[in-house]
Amino acid sequence: MLTNLLPGLRDVRAPLAAGCIWLLTLWLILEDRLPTRQQARGIWASLYRLGGLVGAGGVFAAGAFLAYLVGAVLSVRVVTVNAHKAPRTWRFWESGTLPPPVSRLALNDLVAFLQEHGTLPPSDPQASMNAERRRGQRQVVDLAVRAILGETRQLRTKLLLANSELFNEYDRAVAEAEFRKNVAFASVGLTAALGWLHSPWWASLLIFVGRLYQAGVGSERAANDVIVQAVVAGLVTPAALSEAAGVPAVPSGRSR
Repeated sequence: MLTNLLPGLRDVRAPLAAGCIWLLTLWLILEDRLPTRQQARGIWASLYRLGGLVGAGGVFAAGAFLAYLVGAVLSVRVVTVNAHKAPRTWRFWESGTLPPPVSRLALNDLVAFLQEHGTLPPSDPQASMNAERRRGQRQVVDLAVRAILGETRQLRTKLLLANSELFNEYDRAVAEAEFRKNVAFASVGLTAALGWLHSPWWASLLIFVGRLYQAGVGSERAANDVIVQAVVAGLVTPAALSEAAGVPAVPSGRSR
């Protein structure tokens, strides 16, 4: 039973935690402007009366629900890459695409996988490779990773059917990444409010916020690694590779 509850708890905890932080930030900003029970008129008086009717437990439940709604609206998703934007990203950056959000080990395994299936030519350590060819190979690998991760919704369903244990590992990493990233984003707003209302020294909390965000990026990379390794192992087959979608050809001649 606990195993069945875990996926639901993972989906709830990130928006709930982030929403609580956003509501705390809003409370710190508006506390002095809110009327007391004796001063309340209109809707504020109605809310105070409603709080007295439902009791502390009802107020807590309503606050938790409101925090979840706020967090759900302001939350960010992870491990989602738009493969259609990747070619434009390559043209924008002269030095190549942004680094794929996967580990070096998974990237090397994907390179071997692409070479085995003919998308990349086999590497020859004896042969000299010009700069154009190196950029072409890097582009192919980067776009292949982004195209694979762009099918995350479809691939996670295929992975669930192919290997439930591996899917649970992927889902756990995604939940950790979303929790850490969303809490980090919400904490930036809280830190800004504390610095504005009290002292600029509160900005030192951004050090811990940065570390939390970095941990979220690490969890995101671990989740992406699971997807890439599932593709390499043949457990799931992305349409991007089966149809060679969005993957450019590697230049085979020497640069002119």
